Amino acid sequence: MKLDWRNVLVILLFAVGCSSDPEPVIKKEEITIFFNAQSKLSVREDIQDEVIIPIKISLSQETPIVVTYETIGQEVVKDSDFVILSDNPLVIPAGSSEASVRIKIIDNDVVQPEDRNIYLRFRSIDQSHVKVAVPKEVVIAIKEDDCAANVSNVNVWIGSLTFQSEGTTSTGTGSENSAGICSGTFNVKGKFVGSENPESTLTIRLTQNLEISTKGSASITRTKLFSFTSQYEVEATGVYDELTKKITLNYSIFDLNNTTNNFSSTMVITTN
Repeated sequence: MKLDWRNVLVILLFAVGCSSDPEPVIKKEEITIFFNAQSKLSVREDIQDEVIIPIKISLSQETPIVVTYETIGQEVVKDSDFVILSDNPLVIPAGSSEASVRIKIIDNDVVQPEDRNIYLRFRSIDQSHVKVAVPKEVVIAIKEDDCAANVSNVNVWIGSLTFQSEGTTSTGTGSENSAGICSGTFNVKGKFVGSENPESTLTIRLTQNLEISTKGSASITRTKLFSFTSQYEVEATGVYDELTKKITLNYSIFDLNNTTNNFSSTMVITTN
């Protein structure tokens, strides 16, 4: 009997349809997700701008990725010391590779000398092919700007400064040093002994007057005048006034190789 080709086709299709082999699983390419920022950030309590921490994936996707994050406070309380301005969960849109966590630090007048940190971490990602990479945590350290009543307010001297000495004028900057804003000390950087000399970075210590809290004494402990040589040293004492924004220093310069070059003068530092 001659076999009809149409019957053969039906048999083949039936055999394919009854095959027990599973359909191949198409695996998605593995990508990474991470905080696109330094692992530790330091911000002032009175920071005006939002703290923005981008979350980034290594390759944009055709579908959105939903990321849930968490914030854990050390000596800080959510909605009291800081607020989260971004959505949680946060969506990285299709075709995009980034979304951002936005945090606003709340300034207050409470003196809080202890270390205060916000720990920002991933909690979950809705796609299993997205793997967490480093940095997987960002620590936001809040630097206190509310000092005890008996600590001189060095905030006055942070920023642009003008140096005046013996008819010469130069500019410099005041900045917080590693001791912190409530240490009564700050750094000055500029051409401390005239525009023809190199810049110096020196630490000024302020000691508050017991009777008038906006005034007191200022000093520079004897130290190297320039970072690149030990030949010259400087020492200074004087007074400051927060209201007039002026520091007056009587300083001495010492040449350790030739004492005949030693000299003393007076400098007035004012804020711009």
